[in-house]
Amino acid sequence: MKIIIVTSCTGEKAIKHDKALTLADFKKGTEGIAIAENAIKEHLLPSEEMYTGQQHVRLMRGVKAFRKKFPKPDSTSSIELHILSAGYGIISGQQKIAPYETTFTGMKAKELRQWADQLGIPADIRTLLSQPYNLALILLGDSYLKACAFDDHLKLGGPTLVFCGSRMAKKMPNTKDLKVVSLANPEAKRFGCSLIGLKGELAGRYLKSIAENPKALQAIWRAKKMLDKLEFKGGTPKKKKAVPNPAVNRVIQLPTDWNTRSKNRRLRYFIPEWDDLVDNDYDFEHDIHSGGSGTWANEVYAHQMYPEPNYDGLLISKVVAEKSKSKREKINELGVHRFLRVPDSFPVMGDCGAFGYINEDIPPYSTTEILDYYTRLGFDFGVSIDHLIVKATAQKKRERYQLTIQNAEDFLKEHNAQDLPWTPMGAVQGWDPKSYAEAARQCVAMGYQYIALGGLTRTQTKGVLELLDEVKKVVPKSVGLHLFGLARIDAMKQFADLGVTSVDSASLLRRAWMGTGQNYVTMQGIFYTAIRVPEAGKSFRAKRMVEEGRASASEVKQLDKACMQALQDFDNDRVSVQYVLDILREYDHLITPNRTDTTELLRHTLEDRPWKKCGCPICKKDGIQVVIFRGNNRNRRRGFHNTYVFYKLLEKALNGEPISFKRKETLSQLTLPSILTGTDNAI
Repeated sequence: MKIIIVTSCTGEKAIKHDKALTLADFKKGTEGIAIAENAIKEHLLPSEEMYTGQQHVRLMRGVKAFRKKFPKPDSTSSIELHILSAGYGIISGQQKIAPYETTFTGMKAKELRQWADQLGIPADIRTLLSQPYNLALILLGDSYLKACAFDDHLKLGGPTLVFCGSRMAKKMPNTKDLKVVSLANPEAKRFGCSLIGLKGELAGRYLKSIAENPKALQAIWRAKKMLDKLEFKGGTPKKKKAVPNPAVNRVIQLPTDWNTRSKNRRLRYFIPEWDDLVDNDYDFEHDIHSGGSGTWANEVYAHQMYPEPNYDGLLISKVVAEKSKSKREKINELGVHRFLRVPDSFPVMGDCGAFGYINEDIPPYSTTEILDYYTRLGFDFGVSIDHLIVKATAQKKRERYQLTIQNAEDFLKEHNAQDLPWTPMGAVQGWDPKSYAEAARQCVAMGYQYIALGGLTRTQTKGVLELLDEVKKVVPKSVGLHLFGLARIDAMKQFADLGVTSVDSASLLRRAWMGTGQNYVTMQGIFYTAIRVPEAGKSFRAKRMVEEGRASASEVKQLDKACMQALQDFDNDRVSVQYVLDILREYDHLITPNRTDTTELLRHTLEDRPWKKCGCPICKKDGIQVVIFRGNNRNRRRGFHNTYVFYKLLEKALNGEPISFKRKETLSQLTLPSILTGTDNAI
């Protein structure tokens, strides 16, 4: 299969430069062009990357889909992209060019004819289209078609489709294998895009169809109503069904010494599982999910994106594991290790998820049910059924306290009677140091070798330390001690000194998309705000702008695009910090008009470029996308990065190294995250 594409240059380009080439430079010939290019040689780009107009952007979506399907062009499958440039003539998509300001549009007929002939366009396009091919797509406006000077003597090498305006459609030659599709405003409305981008949209859809099914090449070409074959219901592309990706459904391989290193840590860190997955092949440029939409079957966990996990184990609550029918069925089918894609040697802890039934009088599970659940799914550690005391009345506190202790006793007795293969953990609740210590003492007396203290996430670090000091008096060193929902780096060494052997928390991961100013953390302890760019048509904030009449859908879309392009240009050193801030400020004011100005926070992020200095695989691969506050695939990647940093800092803290957190004066109105200072309110 060989496909040839001829598209026009666009006024919008990836690089703007005050020394961009003009028609005068091109008229100086090869030598003059070389001199002008040399003056801005660091700004040359392959032509297919230079143009950023809507026609080109939409076309390239299809080109990339084809290339992804057929990554190695050969005699059986290839795509040739050519651009008709008013400065360079007909060039390949790979030819490097300079930014320039030259167009056929607006030229008088005689001038256009002379310049097109001087560039050799009529002869070059005839040569190009005379070679054998399976399909050629011609996407040219009126002036550019005139530059080609097509006539009835045109010889074609295969089926050739021309998308053009109605006036030029009438002037196209009556040539074998040539099909002309006339486009106007009704077609633009039908396909949900502007008229200027419509040719690229249709060609892109055609190429995507071929990539999905090569037989579509002939099926669409032969269709009497070709546009019907390219139309998606509603004028916009159908949301594809989630397509499983077998490549992501794999169990990670741990380094040979990982288990030894993890077990030898003074304190182990578990991270709760809350469906934190991302598309490993997400198309950030076009915001397209590689699998159509995200599911467990086509997305990856954080531990699949790093050489080794940034935690010593995973905690999964029954409430979370069974929150949807599909997840419940899959996890029961596979077991927890296979579902989480970790080897059997990787620790997985289970609890009931007391936060999920905090308002119920009694827990919704029985001891027999939970024991069976932990056993069937293959947990390494299982916590007895507890009932949160926080927010309860004095009478309810005492009832829940006694219920938790009784459940722990029943749980251990039945576990021992069945001689189950996993480690039981006694849940401990309380309301002050003495009540916690007494519950812990009773669990130890029952025979537990591992206990877990819950309900402390809203307790100041000072209070937690006082509580642990009491608990230590009644819990032998040989008994493991877990803290639910606590990961206070500044107190980790003290926790370990007081007998804590494991903790869990996802607070720093979730900090990635919560609040402002503290979304991205570095190994130096510096916090940065993420850059909010709500996605037009998808984000509830973007939709609300339109619903409230603060902006039209097209205005939101334009601002969205302008912000994303500015950020990408900034990451490639093409525009200044101030340029980006000006564009972001305009969009941000529409998003939340009354919000406190965040310009200085954003300036801090942009000037320091923390993603450039980070060595984690996600930041190295995805760059500035990690600090953009926009949808699951960016926000969770930022959370994964934060977890990576947290795990590294935790190791330092446990070794007694001082962990300091820095912030600039411009951030003085902010407090450091509670996750690190002892007021962690996250569950």
